[in-house]
Amino acid sequence: MTSKTKRMLLVDDAEGVRRILGDMLRIEGGFDVDTTASGPEALEMLNKNEYDVLLVDLNMPVMSGIELYRCMRKEYPDVAAKVVFMSADIPAPQTRGFFINIDRPFLPKPFTIDDLMNAIRSCNHGARSLDGSETADKSF
Repeated sequence: MTSKTKRMLLVDDAEGVRRILGDMLRIEGGFDVDTTASGPEALEMLNKNEYDVLLVDLNMPVMSGIELYRCMRKEYPDVAAKVVFMSADIPAPQTRGFFINIDRPFLPKPFTIDDLMNAIRSCNHGARSLDGSETADKSF
């Protein structure tokens, strides 16, 4: 039996970040990575594709990562449980409160590939692992 390639949607308005992280995730993480620069494009992609995990920048023009997450909670609630947030900015108190209420991983940029992989694992803790099996630990 072959294992299914893990699919990721990477949402960040910075082209360099999308390129570098996309390459790292393909090479180091074994992911099939789709990228997009905006929240509205991400919602279109979610309408057409299934993803195991989403890596979403907080601060983007047009639609922030928080606004994207809120749309996902309404339209794609199962997908919203697979989001890992990232940002180069220190979250404001209001944003920190948002994270406390949603219990999603947050990575401050810059971060290491180990930091990212640990956040992805924690995203799937107690749920389905990235390979689709039931898990109670942080492995995938």
